[in-house]
Amino acid sequence: MDLLARARELKPELVHYATSGRFQRELTAVLDRFYAGGQPQDEANAFLPVDYFVHQHRLGGGGTVVDRFVDEHPDLDPADRELLLSWKDVVEGVFEVTGFDGPALVLFNHVDELTYRTLSNLGEEAFAPLAEGMFVVGRLIPLGRDWLISATPSVHTAQARERLIVAAAHVTLENPAAAYRNPELLAAARRTQAEQRRCFISYFGSDQVVVAGAEVAEKIRGYLGYQAERLGGQVEAEIPEHVARAGSVALIFDETDGLSYYAEFARLAEIFDRPGLVVRREGRDLVTSYLKGDAVSPVPIVRLAERDHAKAGELFAGLLGRPGFLWERSGQALLRTHKPGYFDGPRLPTVVPPTRAVAEHAGG
Repeated sequence: MDLLARARELKPELVHYATSGRFQRELTAVLDRFYAGGQPQDEANAFLPVDYFVHQHRLGGGGTVVDRFVDEHPDLDPADRELLLSWKDVVEGVFEVTGFDGPALVLFNHVDELTYRTLSNLGEEAFAPLAEGMFVVGRLIPLGRDWLISATPSVHTAQARERLIVAAAHVTLENPAAAYRNPELLAAARRTQAEQRRCFISYFGSDQVVVAGAEVAEKIRGYLGYQAERLGGQVEAEIPEHVARAGSVALIFDETDGLSYYAEFARLAEIFDRPGLVVRREGRDLVTSYLKGDAVSPVPIVRLAERDHAKAGELFAGLLGRPGFLWERSGQALLRTHKPGYFDGPRLPTVVPPTRAVAEHAGG
């Protein structure tokens, strides 16, 4: 049986498994989040959250619905198992129809600027209404070397191009990782981030500077102006309100993580220097927020711990109630436990991906 025929059988089984009731609480939470702005207006939007839940949502116990399905069906054929696990790799985009190749549709994604030879589990008759220059907004999953439409896409005429290019630019800006599927875009972004980091170090004298929260906006404006003079363009930065209110803020332009703001950094550094302070509620809460905050990079903890492994071990021994905790032995495992998403894959640049859609939108 070919891959497409098998996909026609496996995809409904997977969706039924996901919606059978065993994940009801988590599925309901996902639906509520997707429908927060109102009920879906069409079939494409109606099934989108279910498709997302099936392929991408991280379940409370770890893994995805796909992982659970495979684990609970140990008798799966190895080829079926491989196909199902590949479906965790979802491509979302604004696709322009650039041609047809036998039963397949050839789609150019304006988000990552890659071309996808795409099939439908409904057969090639599903593509009958489409013509070159039209657009398909939706999701694709792997089908061997080809791709398969997942969920119901929305279809647009060529006249919608300007609006959809704007949409593609916004997708890229809000989720740069979507563009970095393209190795050329990824390489270009890494070069840009490295150039920006050199500018930061040239301006501040280091890749890390600690200032009062009230000074952050002025410092960043100065740095961005300096960067614009040397690299061209103009970049604006919006300073989060909690950063501006902080007593101290570290501006760290990490080689991998890019530029980030870390509030109350001076106080955090003091606790690393005097580990006994972690027994106080204020100190415990601050270190815990850095350790367990989903959106907080481990960079500041690693940098402070590297100054003195013994003191870092003493600090976390007190915080965790684990006498004898040694940073050099258990620090990495501790960070992986509390920040699993950070270590799931390679770290991607934080700069704006240099796609044509982004450039066209900015120029407009």
